[in-house]
Amino acid sequence: MYRPFSIDHFINALPQSVKSISVLDRTKEPGAPGEPLYMDVVTALAGKDIKIIGGRYGLSSKEFTPTMVNAVYDYLDGACEHGFTVGI
Repeated sequence: MYRPFSIDHFINALPQSVKSISVLDRTKEPGAPGEPLYMDVVTALAGKDIKIIGGRYGLSSKEFTPTMVNAVYDYLDGACEHGFTVGI
């Protein structure tokens, strides 16, 4: 559980050098514009020049392996804008 989500604490924890963020949710919200944590991060960083992509991991209780971590970095480098899933 990450709620309540503290926007102030989140923004203060980010280094000034951050240019992109990949938000990983462990839930799927069919029909929604994004998963819950992703939407909170997008709202918190509105107006900032930071690329934000969202994805899902660990659905169906799958393990999160180093190969999947590498895939997340690949997506962050431009393979996907938003909505990727690793581990299925």
